[in-house]
Amino acid sequence: MELYLQFGYGMKGITCELSRKWQETYVILSPRDISPLNLANWSGQFRQAGTQCLFDTQCYYPDATSPNLLQYTYWDSSLSEKLLHLSDKGWTKQFLQKVKVYNDKAETTGYILPSIMEPYEDNWEKRFFTRTKNLVEAANEVYQKNKPIFMTLALPAKLLQGREENIEQLMNKLLKLDVEGVYIIAEPPEGQYLVDDPAWVYNILKICAMSKLARKMVIYGYGNHQMLALALTKIDALASGTWLNLRHFTNRFREAEDIKRKSKWVYYPEAFSEYKMAFLDWAYNQGHKDALTPRDKVFMDDSFRKIMKADIQPSQTGFNERDSFIHYLMALHHQVELLRGNSYEEVLAAYEMMLNAARIENERLEKIHVYPETRGFSEIIDVNRAAIEKLNEGYGLPLTMEWKNL
Repeated sequence: MELYLQFGYGMKGITCELSRKWQETYVILSPRDISPLNLANWSGQFRQAGTQCLFDTQCYYPDATSPNLLQYTYWDSSLSEKLLHLSDKGWTKQFLQKVKVYNDKAETTGYILPSIMEPYEDNWEKRFFTRTKNLVEAANEVYQKNKPIFMTLALPAKLLQGREENIEQLMNKLLKLDVEGVYIIAEPPEGQYLVDDPAWVYNILKICAMSKLARKMVIYGYGNHQMLALALTKIDALASGTWLNLRHFTNRFREAEDIKRKSKWVYYPEAFSEYKMAFLDWAYNQGHKDALTPRDKVFMDDSFRKIMKADIQPSQTGFNERDSFIHYLMALHHQVELLRGNSYEEVLAAYEMMLNAARIENERLEKIHVYPETRGFSEIIDVNRAAIEKLNEGYGLPLTMEWKNL
């Protein structure tokens, strides 16, 4: 599993910087956050920094009103109705031709097909399959076969919280379609950043396992550290970004974003938790300056070192919002590296060790009255453990046997 960057507001510089640090990475471009005029220019700068590009049309809510989205030629007043039904194959091919223009400008390495985040209601599976099948058939006529095609699975929360039998039946049909890859967008229940429903986590693991065992490339979009569990299915990439709305899927497409300066959070990877600067100051003032110093020194990137090496309150060190973003992504990148293994059993053992360490670290910090508030992982540990145990029951054997071929 690799870490891809989910592009968002203000990420141009960070993308180039991280790509140079990592020597190579991928970025999933966001038309909501980059104008058509800048697309080719910025993509060229990304490639110079060692970044390969993909392009997400972001048609999840076709009635979106974000100004940048409205500048793209594939976005018009009929999009909502026509994309929902896709009964006109001629229109579908013309739509995909327009999308291809932007893929060509960005020199993407693959085509991500659009999808709608439709509410989960009666006959949702039938509508979703028909729509996806029509898109795939049209794409295979329009797009060159020298680049992989990814069908997008925009999955509503209620589907993922429902019966796994329904998901299995749908996936068995979808995985027969003529595409090389799957791009998964999962709506969290009630907008949760860290999801507390084991069914939701397990069903995503199941979808990824089925896709990989069907020999599809798999990218999970809008992810965060909770989804490191996907390493157990050997997906190709987990994509994440700076702002919270790039680390879990939300409807951020209806209008221009009002960027508000909020509290700075510091990710402590060995606890899978994030802490406000006020709690770091609190720890410092109580004589626990090194409370969040990681045992694995690779997590001590330049941004994080600002806090840990200075003999003043963390809030006075100059650690800023950009530092917070870079530290999160650097730490996540290293965690992804730690979860690469030569066998399913090796990755499972590594992830279970991470969960056990997170429980110990959260409890240790709570004993000195340092709390992560709304971004704590303590209550998520058992959620993820339940999900991976269920995955192991159903897919542990085939993943073990096929690991080297996935």
